Amino acid sequence: MKLKLTALVTSMLSASIFASEKPVNNPVEAALKVEGAQVVLPVETTKGAFSPEFVDAARTNFNNFHWQMGGDHALYYNAYMNEFMPTAVASPNQEYRSLKRNIHNELDSLLVKTNTRGEMTMKDYLADPQFRTQGFMLIHKGEVVYEAYPGMKPTDRHVWASSAKTTVGLIVAQLVDEGKIDSSKAITVYVPELTGTVWDKVSILDLLNHTTGLDNEEKLESILDPDSPVVRFFASITGSVRHSTGEVETWLDVAKDTNKLPGEKAGERFRYASINTMILTQMIENIEGATFTRVFEERVWSKTTARQPMMFNLSPDGKAIALGLVLSTLEDKARFGTLFTPSWQAVATEQIVSSDVLDIIRNNGNAESHVGSTKQASSIGAFNEMSTTQSYQFDFIYDDGAIAKSGNLGQMIYIDPGRDFVGVMFSTNPITPVMVKIKALH
Repeated sequence: MKLKLTALVTSMLSASIFASEKPVNNPVEAALKVEGAQVVLPVETTKGAFSPEFVDAARTNFNNFHWQMGGDHALYYNAYMNEFMPTAVASPNQEYRSLKRNIHNELDSLLVKTNTRGEMTMKDYLADPQFRTQGFMLIHKGEVVYEAYPGMKPTDRHVWASSAKTTVGLIVAQLVDEGKIDSSKAITVYVPELTGTVWDKVSILDLLNHTTGLDNEEKLESILDPDSPVVRFFASITGSVRHSTGEVETWLDVAKDTNKLPGEKAGERFRYASINTMILTQMIENIEGATFTRVFEERVWSKTTARQPMMFNLSPDGKAIALGLVLSTLEDKARFGTLFTPSWQAVATEQIVSSDVLDIIRNNGNAESHVGSTKQASSIGAFNEMSTTQSYQFDFIYDDGAIAKSGNLGQMIYIDPGRDFVGVMFSTNPITPVMVKIKALH
């Protein structure tokens, strides 16, 4: 086997990009003035112990927007989010299996083209303080072929951010395969809590593929609007107050107050919205009669020979925030990805992702809704290749069968079942996520 990465392209926008916009009340500029929001400490700081004073300041300033700045406090939040929010634990199989190593040191010399530093070797790129990579791992045929830990220890946990949405996509695909869900039905058939709202006209598949036709897309304008549906939702799941009222809303309150986009029907356009994942999580709990964490443990993690539990942070109403606030070690995240490959036996006691489930995930996207979307545009920067569609909470589905999901602050999971390859990354990047191309060819 000859393994080579065809590209590793990075794109990081620092806080200075907002300086030219000069809005009168730019919330980013204000947020960056808060202690711990700026990048001062190197990522390797996380390998050591933070002082009690630093932790106290991080706790005092904790909120979703402060974390999303990706500054010094975010280093602590990403490693120890379980200290800031209630957390449920999904236990792994009692049998732990260490992944075999077949390290390809020649990958250190792979040339990486960056937007800001020119061409670098992969070893230098991963160690460069500008890119703030904390952990990077490649697995081929169930063996670790490359790993680097510039900003964390191998036993440290880290927040997955939105790459965690893949856990929800997998469970729903299993339920569809078992006939427990008809994805063509309206979501309110399974989540009656939303009956009588705009969600009556939205199918389960539309939520899975982020094609709801509703006004809750996560884009720069909505993220910077302190009273947008997007910011209101994130405030609700972290227990923060709504900007305009000073009151705490539940995520169901925000969902019920969602509006349709004028002139757009469900299924027409890919508009990414994390609230979709929260509603799918509620659907899973309604169908299975158990919390999402217990469902994930029973169906996935209890059969995975992982080193540590999977940790799910909880909303104020006790709902697993599987849309992003999930923590694990880097190797255990790579194990999750390996469940989707022919080498699943290296990480599990039984097959969790059947060929039928994998087909459901890969083949239920709508290419027309993907064309011209924000996510499709980002696929070029992410993988130097245009994605063709999105499906079951995976942002990027490619013609060759590869699937991928990014996450804010620079998280990534890439799975190529055909090449039996998985790539994962953790980092703490300020403001916007790093995108990484990790495609194996042989």
